[in-house]
Amino acid sequence: MSYFTHAFEDIISLQGVGKTKVLTYRVLFMPHSLEKELPFDIYPRLRVDGEIADVPVRGAWMPVGDGRRYFIVSPEVRRQTGFDVGDLVEMRFRVDDQNHVDTPRSLQRALDGDDAVNAAWLALTAGKKRMFSFHVASARTEPTEARRVAEAMAAIGRGMTLRDLQRERKSKK
Repeated sequence: MSYFTHAFEDIISLQGVGKTKVLTYRVLFMPHSLEKELPFDIYPRLRVDGEIADVPVRGAWMPVGDGRRYFIVSPEVRRQTGFDVGDLVEMRFRVDDQNHVDTPRSLQRALDGDDAVNAAWLALTAGKKRMFSFHVASARTEPTEARRVAEAMAAIGRGMTLRDLQRERKSKK
C-alpha cells in the first residue's frame, strides 16, 4: 500500500480569492469523485500531506463558493518542477493531522525561553499557531525573522493577533 491514499492528475489553473482585494493563486482543483471519500463534513479546510509532481507539499484543500475545492501550487513547487498554469501534473496525498503546525526553530526557541508566552501559545488553536509560524517562516532575512519572532512573542503574550498588534502600533503614531 502506498503512503499516499489518494492520487489524481489535473491542469494547474488560476483561482482568484478575496472580495475587496483579489489575490490570484495557481491551484489544482479536486476531482468530484475524491470529495466523497474525504471528511469535508468535519473539516471544510482539510489539511493534507502529499506531493505535486514528486515535490513534497503540505497544505489544505480550500472550498470555493461554487462547491469546488482547490489546493495552492506554491511558487516553490513551480520553481522545482518548471510547471505553471496550463500544465498537467499529478498530485498524491493523504489526510494529515489536522492540528499539525510546523513551528520555525527561531520561534520555538523563543517560546521555550518564556514560560508565560509558551503557556499562551499552547492554548492557541492550530490555525492561530500556523498564522504566527507562517509570519516568522516567510521572512527572507535573519533580521526580519528576528523582528517577526519578537512581534509574535509580543502578540501571543498579550493574547493578540498580529493584526491587533499592528493596529495598536498604528494608532499610537
